[in-house]
Formats: sequence, C-alpha cells, structure tokens
Amino acid sequence: MTSAGICVVGSLNADLIAYLGAGGGAASYVTGKGFEMAAGGKSLNAAMSIASLDPTVSLVGRVGTDELGHFITGALRARGITTEGIIHDNRIHTGVGHVRVNPEGEYDTVVVPGANGNFSPADIDAYLEDHEPPAFVVLNLEVPLAAVRRAATRFRELGSTVVLNLSPVHAEARPLLRLADVVVMNLSEACHVLDVPENTDVALLLTALREAGAKTPVLTLGGRGVAALNGKELVHADVEPIRVVNSVGAGDSFLGTMVLAMANDHPFPVCLRAANEAGRLVCGRSESFLTPADVQHIERVIGVPLAKDCTTAAQATENIRG
Repeated sequence: MTSAGICVVGSLNADLIAYLGAGGGAASYVTGKGFEMAAGGKSLNAAMSIASLDPTVSLVGRVGTDELGHFITGALRARGITTEGIIHDNRIHTGVGHVRVNPEGEYDTVVVPGANGNFSPADIDAYLEDHEPPAFVVLNLEVPLAAVRRAATRFRELGSTVVLNLSPVHAEARPLLRLADVVVMNLSEACHVLDVPENTDVALLLTALREAGAKTPVLTLGGRGVAALNGKELVHADVEPIRVVNSVGAGDSFLGTMVLAMANDHPFPVCLRAANEAGRLVCGRSESFLTPADVQHIERVIGVPLAKDCTTAAQATENIRG
C-alpha cells in the first residue's frame, strides 16, 4: 500500500472563465474582455496549492473520458501530482464550471457536476483498499453528500485528521460538522448553516458552530481576514488589502495552505496567517492556485519555512485531534 501526508478528496472541473468588460450590455448581451480555460474545482485547486510545496499530495475524484478530462489530468501531471486516484468515468462528461468574473474580481459560477456527480462512497472504499490513510484529508461539498459523509467517517476512523470546507453549503450540511476535526467556511455559509442573520457577531458564530459539533471552526471574513476557535482560544488574523483580479480559487488556496501548514506542525495562528496570505495572492491574479514562488513569499510573510521535516505530519495530527 502507498500513503500520502495529505489527501484531497472531491471535485475536479474544467473552468471556462469569461472576464466581463467594464461597460454594460444591451438586454441579456454582455461583452467580455477575455476568456481562458483552466483546471479547477474546489478539490483540484486545493491540491494544486498544496503541491506548490508538497507534490506528494494525493487527489481522489472523477473526470470523464473526454478531452476536458485529459486536459485536467495533464494539468495535474504538469504540477507533479499523481493521477492514480483519479477515476475516468465513461458514462458522463467531465465536470464544468462556467465562471463569469466582473471588473471588481468577484465571480459567479454555473457548475455542471458531470463526473463529480457520480463520485460515490464506493470510490472512497476502493481508494482505501490500496492506500494507507493520510495524516490529513481535505473535503468539500462539491460532490454528493453521501460520498463526503463516507470519506469523513472512514478516514477519521482510520486516524486521519479531517478538514472540511463546508462549501457550497446547503440545508443538509449541518450534521457534517460533527464528522470533521476542522471546519472552514465563510461568514455567509456559517450564517446559512446555523440559520442566523448575517450580522451575527463572529465570536457568537464560532461558539454556535462549536456547539453544533465543529471541533475547530474557522471563518474566512474576506477583507477582514479570518477568525477561528482553537480549543478555548479565539484566534484572529488580519489580511493586507490587494487589488482583486479574480477571487476564483482564493478560498481553496486558503484551505490548502492552512492544511499544509498544519501538516508541518506549525502553531494554529501561523497556519491561519499563511492561509490568509495564500488567499490574498490568488485574488490578485487570474490563476486559481499557488505557485512555488508564492510559497517563498508566504514564508517571508510568516517568518518561518512552511515545510519542516517529514515526521511532523503525524505529530500535527495528534495535536489537532488530541
């Protein structure tokens, strides 16, 4: 059997990104100023950011046997990420994200799940037949809930630290809070899952998430940084402002960098500072994930190397789970 320090489980999409022009349009016709196709999906973006420092990250998910699927696996191989955990589904097309980015860098997306919609609990079991459980597993809600529930349960039973991005959030998501060691979401998602007003105090939100089952809840606050409840400690990290070019993938890069820092046994406040900087960097350009040069920049910001030694992932697991 083979194993990885970090395994990301879930969605892989081909993102078709249109950048809107500054002017308006007539009726429903809007003119764009640019277009690109990129490998995307929440899980792929997180894995790509992790691979900027640790190419041994494992990625588990589904693509079609079409050209978009080959495009995605080619992008992964180009970053040094193994594709042995990727299932090629000949029943349906690769997942597609149709993304529109406005001049302020904010975006909306129409996601057609494609092969992601066929990701199943059986895929989790099949992966674990051939792989030792990783120190950390990263999940999101861009694949069927049954598969997420199975992954969180199985990996946690086997000793992995489960980090769940509760996004895209929906009404059935709340029971998953109890299945993860760390739960990451933005302010709007937290208010939705708790069914409270969006002006609810952040400290009260974190306490309510803890009471609902989230052991370590983390709230991303956009330009206000991030807040978390780690044990009894309320942790907050600010973020420097930046001109937003494209916020697609910012949350996924935040997530991947936070887990990468956790896997290298950094104190939790340092993990959040590193993640904040990762999300900020990605907002400032069109790409949706980090590069190795970004890692060097993040290390300068936090004042320490992100990577320590190969033995610390298991130690970090004990620190978070204990």
